[in-house]
Amino acid sequence: MTITTRSGFAAIALSLSVSAAAYAGWETTRWGMSPKESIAVLDGAVEHAPAGNEIYEQGGKKYAPLVKLSREIEGVPGQVSLLFDTDETLRFVMFNPADVAACDALGAALAERYGAADAVGAGAISISDWVDGAEVIKLTKVGSSVCNLSYSAN
Repeated sequence: MTITTRSGFAAIALSLSVSAAAYAGWETTRWGMSPKESIAVLDGAVEHAPAGNEIYEQGGKKYAPLVKLSREIEGVPGQVSLLFDTDETLRFVMFNPADVAACDALGAALAERYGAADAVGAGAISISDWVDGAEVIKLTKVGSSVCNLSYSAN
C-alpha cells in the first residue's frame, strides 16, 4: 500500500487510537453505524469512493474513508473523513484542517475544552491525547506539514 506523507502520519494517529466500538460517537453518529446511517444523520455528508492510498491498515485490519464532509471543529475549518472497517462499521473520524497552520489554535481550543492533554513528542512530531467519556481524541502534528485530529471509541 502506498501512503503519502500526510496519509502516513494520519495512519500513525489512527494506529495509536484503535479501540473497540462503543455506543457513543462523533457528533450525531454512533460508533458502529453504517455509511448510509452516518450520511442520514450528518448534514452535508456524502459518500466517498476512496483511492487506494486513502485506505488505512493497522494490525491487519483496513479502514476506508467512505463518508466525507466539510466541517469546522473548534472554529477551524477542514475536511472530515469517517473511517469504516471492512464490515462498513464506523470506527474512526479523522479531521484535517484546511490550513495546517491552524493546528496550534486547534490544539489550544481542545485543551481549553478537555483540559491538559497526555502528550508525547519526538523531534517535529507531537501527539496529544484526551479522553472524553467514551471517546478518545488524538491530535497529531508533524512540523508545519501535517495536522490531523482523530476521534474513536474509548
